[in-house]
Amino acid sequence: MKRATVLICALLILTTPPVLRSASEAQLEEFFAATRAGEVDRVAGLLEAGVPVDVTDKYGATALIMASSAGQAAVVELLLAKGADPNHTETFYGADPLAMAVFQGHPDVAVLLVKAGADDRAMAFGYGVQEDNEELARAAVESGPLYESKLQQMRMTMMTIPEKYKEMLAQAKSRPDPAPPQYTAADLEPFAGNFEGWDSGMEVQVVVEGEQMAVSINGEQPVTVAVVADKTFRSADGDLEVSFSGRAGEIEGVVVSQKGSAPVYGRRSVAEPVGAEAYTAEGGEWKVDKPTVNWPSFRGENAAGIGDGADTLTDWNLETGDGVKWSADLPGLGNSSPVVWGNMVIVTTAVAEGMQQEIKTGLTGAGDGISEEVPHSWRAMAFDKQTGEKLWDTEIANAIPETRRHFKATQANSTAATDGKHVVVIFATAGLACLDMEGNIQWQKEMGGLNAGAFTDPGIQWGFASSPIIHGSKVIQQVDIHDGAYMVAWDLETGKEVWRVDRDVAPSWSTPAILSTDQGEELIVNGSIIHGYDPETGKELWSLGPNSELVIAAPVVGKGVVYVSAGYPPVKPIYAIRAGTRGDLEVDPRGDDDRLFWSHGIGGAYMPTPLLYRGIYYVVHHNGRLVTYDAKSGDAIYKSRFSKGGVFTGSPVAVNGKLYLPTEEGYLYVLEAGPEYKEISMHEFGEPLMATPAVSEGVLFFRTPSKLIAIGK
Repeated sequence: MKRATVLICALLILTTPPVLRSASEAQLEEFFAATRAGEVDRVAGLLEAGVPVDVTDKYGATALIMASSAGQAAVVELLLAKGADPNHTETFYGADPLAMAVFQGHPDVAVLLVKAGADDRAMAFGYGVQEDNEELARAAVESGPLYESKLQQMRMTMMTIPEKYKEMLAQAKSRPDPAPPQYTAADLEPFAGNFEGWDSGMEVQVVVEGEQMAVSINGEQPVTVAVVADKTFRSADGDLEVSFSGRAGEIEGVVVSQKGSAPVYGRRSVAEPVGAEAYTAEGGEWKVDKPTVNWPSFRGENAAGIGDGADTLTDWNLETGDGVKWSADLPGLGNSSPVVWGNMVIVTTAVAEGMQQEIKTGLTGAGDGISEEVPHSWRAMAFDKQTGEKLWDTEIANAIPETRRHFKATQANSTAATDGKHVVVIFATAGLACLDMEGNIQWQKEMGGLNAGAFTDPGIQWGFASSPIIHGSKVIQQVDIHDGAYMVAWDLETGKEVWRVDRDVAPSWSTPAILSTDQGEELIVNGSIIHGYDPETGKELWSLGPNSELVIAAPVVGKGVVYVSAGYPPVKPIYAIRAGTRGDLEVDPRGDDDRLFWSHGIGGAYMPTPLLYRGIYYVVHHNGRLVTYDAKSGDAIYKSRFSKGGVFTGSPVAVNGKLYLPTEEGYLYVLEAGPEYKEISMHEFGEPLMATPAVSEGVLFFRTPSKLIAIGK
């Protein structure tokens, strides 16, 4: 029931148009903010001032949807009393107020909505049973009849529910199911394509010819299906049912139900590989004579993730210590990655006073924020690269966090940057600080509590994670937050602001990269709109869209091309952008555009930053799939699952023909680079690996929640 609820709430497609606004933008912002905060008097006052009760934001969400999501029962009562529509659905997730109340775990709000006429009473009853909430279950049954098909399905599962709910269900009245929609050939076309099992090997092919749809499971004979409900199709004999879902108007997933089998969940296939013959890069040009010594920022030099020049281990034993150079305990909690300069390894952390800090992991669409309202000490720490001896430990600030964090995030997500003379660190509450190589603070910048979170709701706070980069004499920081995103550059020596540029983008967690071109250097910034800036002045050179609303992966630079991707609706693109691009580009990522080197409208990276290595663009998907592309042509070479699966947040790195890929479960996969999937080894760290590894002179540095570990000969 719980997984089905998440799908219902988070993956439906909505076509309901936004309600026209008749209030000022300032009033709307105040109205929505007061709604989320539960400020009943302010909400009432704004309604009296003329703000329409069902006014929507840019995603079609009403105040009732926001209040239901936030669990603000008093505001929900007020809005319903003022005539708010309990069945209005927003246009991105396709959720109505009841769905949001259920998804966010607010049964008291669900009771109010059901009594006010929320339509999906069957879902409310099921949630009431799941939470053992008799009030909600009874309200769902007594508020009106349930659709006949859903009532029948629930009655078939009566043996598995407590007796008190069986009695309620027996008393429930039914109503006819709504007539199925009439789909034209054009309506059916978006359903066509290939889908693959979310956590299984199932393959589904959906073929649409005119107004006919046929579905093939695992290569078997196609079965014709007809529409029986919105986005749901069934075979004539009833043995096969397929139900589609998606966000922002896209068809992203499918649930396949076959007679006698449990439902299987699938997602749209991100690529159809053509095989190793797609690999066009020439070998022999990859040899590096000098070992990588410095790993100065997130994913090393320019976020490339390459540490060639000295061999690294593929086998070691954490229990016996074989292959482990040293291990150092880390206080507090941090997802920031280690950086290396010379003989120094630097990490950051946040230490909460008097409480146990933890990270939750796993594949989930939940976005819960964690409040830690105790003083935190934000720290930068340095260790000897050879021995693990702590060289210095500097407190940057000590305060109660001004923003919450995602349950997978920490209060120290951003990776430090260094040029061998300066160390720059940034935290959501402590702001930015520049230290010397002995840990002494040279200058600091207050930044006002950096609130990055859900693009639909400034009240949902997930933590800040963009890392600084050092470019020449400047430190440059991407600050894509609610209430005023911007790019900023400071002078490294003095901390004086050199330039600042406002950005009209959604919150993001990406880190910029530098692209060298014949026309000069460009600062490439991934976001809900992709931008190129002059790193010396901040002048905008070009922009590119559309892009995802949630952006995390950093740009990856090649020879005369920069690769930018993202993995969240409304599009999940991979763009290969030519150096020297100028102007504002609006493109179709699914089609050919001469202004781009190549592009794909689906398949972009969500969490991990892709890796460009020896002519192959490696995209690691959050749910444990690796898809590779020829960097020149954009053709997919292969896609594969990992032997033990895993959820991927940290980014891959490459060393001398080997790839190292960390997972949230603490697995570390070692693969052979190239046009075929070859797994060399897999190691278990026993703790999550959320951070990206660092590489220096043949030594791998891994950061877990509790330790910094050096692996090498």
